[in-house]
Amino acid sequence: MKFPSLIKIPRNKKFNFKPRNYDPIKEDLEQRISKTKNNKKENFSYNLFKRKEENSFLKPRNLQLFLMLLFSIISIGWLFYGNIIFILFLIIPLIYFFNSIKRKKKV
Repeated sequence: MKFPSLIKIPRNKKFNFKPRNYDPIKEDLEQRISKTKNNKKENFSYNLFKRKEENSFLKPRNLQLFLMLLFSIISIGWLFYGNIIFILFLIIPLIYFFNSIKRKKKV
């Protein structure tokens, strides 16, 4: 810990030296890289906007809403029908899955 003092003690002087070397290959490479980065940023922002429109269902709030509805349906079904509702929630997706496999085989 340093105590405050009234006397100013000289500090070491810092020396910053950046050598200037001209390398045409390196400069050309840096220009190409900067151009591609700029192009990627433009394309990336366009692709992000496009993806947001396509994947609007996979937003977190939609997923939360879907899970809340699923859990509420399961809990209400359990209150009215008992443990049978759990069996139905396992059987119905399996039936749908097997039907979709059969349709793919026919095509």
